[in-house]
Amino acid sequence: MDDTLKLTDSYWEMLKSLSDEVKLRLATRLTASVVAAKAINADTTEEMLKKHMGVWKDDRTTEQIIEDMYVGRQNTKAPLNFD
Repeated sequence: MDDTLKLTDSYWEMLKSLSDEVKLRLATRLTASVVAAKAINADTTEEMLKKHMGVWKDDRTTEQIIEDMYVGRQNTKAPLNFD
């Protein structure tokens, strides 16, 4: 049994005796917290995209940029020494 399942089972043992009303309120709050966290992530991603969209300025063509990337690569065949 994995740790998440064990944790879930231990919480269930503590909470199963609660009334249905309290269980529903807890379920509502847990669900709302997950939805809110996902909304915050989506908003942050959108803000980052809007902030950085179109910022890169370059007069080179795509082909020139790719060629520069290939030229800039360094390949060492000598073994790395970690001493």
